[in-house]
Amino acid sequence: MEWFKQWFNSKEYLNVYRHRDKKDAKELLHLVLDNINSSNVRTVLDMAAGHGRHAIILARKGFKVTAVDLSEMLLNIARKNAEKDNLEIEFVHSDIRQFNPDKKFDLIINLFTSIGYFDSDEENFHILNKAYDLLADKGYFVLDYMNKNFVRNTLVPFTVDTIDKGTITQNRFIKNERVIKEIIIEKERSTEKYYESVRMFSYEELTGTMKNIGFKVLHTFGDFLGNPFELENSPRIIIISHK
Repeated sequence: MEWFKQWFNSKEYLNVYRHRDKKDAKELLHLVLDNINSSNVRTVLDMAAGHGRHAIILARKGFKVTAVDLSEMLLNIARKNAEKDNLEIEFVHSDIRQFNPDKKFDLIINLFTSIGYFDSDEENFHILNKAYDLLADKGYFVLDYMNKNFVRNTLVPFTVDTIDKGTITQNRFIKNERVIKEIIIEKERSTEKYYESVRMFSYEELTGTMKNIGFKVLHTFGDFLGNPFELENSPRIIIISHK
């Protein structure tokens, strides 16, 4: 079941993840640009760009940005925000698996745990292979993923969050190496239910697969502020690599 097609196109998605804000995006991109030779970067591909938090910041910095996402709803928000700032960004509505441009990119970013949605590891890692194929020689690829050990140690099984005229209830559990969320959004006259199921990969699985594909790992960080990766305590696995 490709749960993400419905969920990422729901207007409620941004309510659930409203804590992932511009501050997060600025911190992460600052970390990335500080740890690559950005003077060699002109073109950027934002894989799974969502509502454009990262793409807009990069376009403001003068990079030529292509932003791809499956959700037309999120891309429409990104387009409007780019237009407000008079920014030229190429927005592409596509499943990244079917995205086949006729150009290469100097920097490709895949942020906020944007692989792992699919049932098989082969299909999940196809996204990493796709990034390698679309990367220019000596180009950079950045993967930002949840840290499996940290998720196991800190998972909160149940929360209720109040929003305007309603509540968001989330049930979370781990099954078959996947972190699963059941999301119930109740408002005055409606109840909507959504589902997430994301494969948890270890640090070794991610870095090992990337190296096997051909990436050279340059840096690994454990959070957006650039702290070193710690197996048990880091919330994120941020891998900066190049071709």
